[in-house]
Amino acid sequence: MAEETSNKVMQACKELGYVYNRAASSLRAQRTDSVGLVVTSVGNPFFAELVDGVESALAVSGRTAILGQHSENPQTQDALLSRLMEAGVDGVILTAAYGTDAETLRRLASAGVAWVSATRRVAGADGAYVGPDNHSGARAAALHVVSSHDPASVAFVGGSPAGSPFVERLAGIRDGLQEAGRAGEKITTMPSAVSRHDAHRTAVDLLDGVAELPIAVFAYNDVVALGVASAARERGMTIGRDVLLVGFDDIEAARFEQPPLTTVRIGVSEMGRSAAELLVAIIEGDDSEAERTSTPSLVVRRSCGCDGGEVL
Repeated sequence: MAEETSNKVMQACKELGYVYNRAASSLRAQRTDSVGLVVTSVGNPFFAELVDGVESALAVSGRTAILGQHSENPQTQDALLSRLMEAGVDGVILTAAYGTDAETLRRLASAGVAWVSATRRVAGADGAYVGPDNHSGARAAALHVVSSHDPASVAFVGGSPAGSPFVERLAGIRDGLQEAGRAGEKITTMPSAVSRHDAHRTAVDLLDGVAELPIAVFAYNDVVALGVASAARERGMTIGRDVLLVGFDDIEAARFEQPPLTTVRIGVSEMGRSAAELLVAIIEGDDSEAERTSTPSLVVRRSCGCDGGEVL
């Protein structure tokens, strides 16, 4: 089109108040350039950071995210996924609710919707996954705390045994204890919903029954660790002396806790970007890469009994 003609068209667009019709364009291209992002709860700082990473990567490819949360309710999740398919999204990034079966993801695939499972594996689902090496992160944390501080007992608090991260992290703690020379030691395991409130209530039961201090408490994640810390303070216990506390994720709040929280850094925002990049590749026809598993690092601060400031 000649420049003069182009200028006339653009001027007419301004005068008429023309707005680009993406729905009409998608009928031609058979794409909407939109992606569904379904997570547990946007109130959890972990998922806030994950969403930020996803959206930053999607922006590079000219795509937008449609966000939903299922609050660990499979029925709510199914309704969200149905609405996303009706909206014609090109793909979905899903942190699956506890109890999700492989048929949920097969339904997406049969509708022509690409998908990536983020942070949680779905048993029997053969497809793309992005998440941390939960086992190695938990193993490193347990090995460090037990070798350095020799706690009288060990506990794992928070999360659901129905989720793959819980299973993988608990196995990592067991292996870390074995490497530290305490193979076969009992680990008091106390699942809970992943919130400060529920973790606080669970930790009260744990700490009221502890026979000898110090106790090493490995929290399912940092949000749970903050609830455990609150319960310990209420009972006059000192974090880093009586309770050797370790989180998982390294959300922003971890380093501002008092004392600062020792935790396993998994690079949450980077994980979100990785999930989005993998999904875009699948949408564009490249399904050669099925999995991206990141290697965590242990961030040692004062809550586990150390002086802190070291990344292992």
